[in-house]
Amino acid sequence: MLIRIKAFARYRALLGSESEVKLAEGAAVSDLLESLASRSGELRGQLFDDSGRVREDLNVMVNGRHFLSLAGEETPLAEGDEVALFPAVVGG
Repeated sequence: MLIRIKAFARYRALLGSESEVKLAEGAAVSDLLESLASRSGELRGQLFDDSGRVREDLNVMVNGRHFLSLAGEETPLAEGDEVALFPAVVGG
C-alpha cells in the first residue's frame, strides 16, 4: 500500500516536502517510521531517541490526527493515508 508523507522543517531537508512510501498491508506508524529511518543514520536520529523510542519532539499526524490520540506507534495505516512529520514548536 502507498502512504503519502508530508515533511516539514528539519524533516523536509531529509525527506523532501512530499513523498510516498510503499508498505505491506496491515502496517502501522511504527513500520512507516522504521522504513524512513532505514534511509540514513541522520534521519534515524531525528525520528528515534537513543533508546529507540519515537522522539518526544516529533509530531506525527495521520490524516490530520496526532498519532498519540489514536493508537500511538501501533496506529494502523491504510492505502492512501497521509502522514505528516514536523517538530514540536517550543519557545517563549
